[in-house]
Amino acid sequence: MKMDTRSHGTRLFDAMNDQSDASALDGPVDPETIARSDTNILTWQEYLPEDCIRRMIQMKWDVTT
Repeated sequence: MKMDTRSHGTRLFDAMNDQSDASALDGPVDPETIARSDTNILTWQEYLPEDCIRRMIQMKWDVTT
């Protein structure tokens, strides 16, 4: 497993929070859901590689956990 200790910055974070993809969610996108997603992604960025985070978002783990 690749362990990258560099700071991930906001580039990945901004790309993952593109609101044009919000319609793909099964449920409503309310401020609480968006805040939970943001918190989950920021936490994951501390210890997971980008490709793993991308896949977790595709599986909607950012809003369901």
